[in-house]
Amino acid sequence: MRWFLSIAIVLGFAVAAPARVLAAPPPYYPTVDWIPAARGNYDVGRSAAITTIVIHETGGSYMSAIHWFQNPASLTSAHYLVKAWDGGIIQFVAESDTAYHARSANPYTIGIEHEFDWRYGIWHTEAQYRASAQLVCAIAHRYNIPLDRDHIVGHNELPDNNHSDPGPYWNWSHYMSLVHACAEPRAQAASRGGINTLPDQEYVPASGIEPGAVSDEVALLQWDLAYLGYLSPDDLSAGSGRFGDLTLAGLTAYQEANGLPPTGFYGDQTAETLSQSIIAAPSSVPAVDLAAGDESGDVANLQTMLGQLGYMDLVTGYYGDITASAVARFEQDNGIDSDGWYGPVTRMALATRAR
Repeated sequence: MRWFLSIAIVLGFAVAAPARVLAAPPPYYPTVDWIPAARGNYDVGRSAAITTIVIHETGGSYMSAIHWFQNPASLTSAHYLVKAWDGGIIQFVAESDTAYHARSANPYTIGIEHEFDWRYGIWHTEAQYRASAQLVCAIAHRYNIPLDRDHIVGHNELPDNNHSDPGPYWNWSHYMSLVHACAEPRAQAASRGGINTLPDQEYVPASGIEPGAVSDEVALLQWDLAYLGYLSPDDLSAGSGRFGDLTLAGLTAYQEANGLPPTGFYGDQTAETLSQSIIAAPSSVPAVDLAAGDESGDVANLQTMLGQLGYMDLVTGYYGDITASAVARFEQDNGIDSDGWYGPVTRMALATRAR
């Protein structure tokens, strides 16, 4: 996930990133570009729990919205903006802070602007609807917000406001259908560290992966195949997650070796067979997800395994900064997103390297 905390230069003037370092959002969030709002356009912190997501329309281009949110005299901001043309998402205010977008509702809401201005031919697009729905699903999962119209509302539906957005060109029925469509797989993936796996089998991705896909599920499939000897770990060290020719060859070879149709498509039958193959060749690496702050025998086991591979020389059973740094270095060396968290992809890569 891209997370930009740099100097933003917009419409001829620069705004420095805030001194307070922002925590990156969870890995299941869509890609977000960070452009900070002017400090006077939001309050630091919250006075109420986040319970509602507010849909806005800009009434102008996304560049005009950026200019307005970075103007300290505007006293206006939103947490996010979704572009019309390509669905790109910009974040202006941290979710933990209170944006000025909905008057008395500011303390308990997250505001999402949508680029729109019919006067200049800027219309809502499918890319915008889908990107916004993915963002809403991620936010709702993070704060346990119900995915219904009581909790996903228009600016015009809030008390103490004089706005009419979103107007008649916003398709609520289509939008909510997209929100509901992404909700179940997004929540399932989030509960398993952002990766959609087979139920109760977090070492194998859920079925439905095909050539050309790019995802964490592909990375998990690749390391599963490497663990079983159908892909070279060194090939994955340059970067995993893209279903290209090598992955197609490895998956096809696995299918042929296990009496499956060699289609190169990762369907239900292949997923179940792959699960059984890994069960039949167990590893001694920890089988549970681990993250900073955990303290257990599994953490000690992880530290021992990392020590055997030369990434750390301390076994405490506590997942602190030293362990997180060691995991991050291991991930970086093996072409995995380097977040320092021990999840499904890192687990199978460690199992492969420890064989």
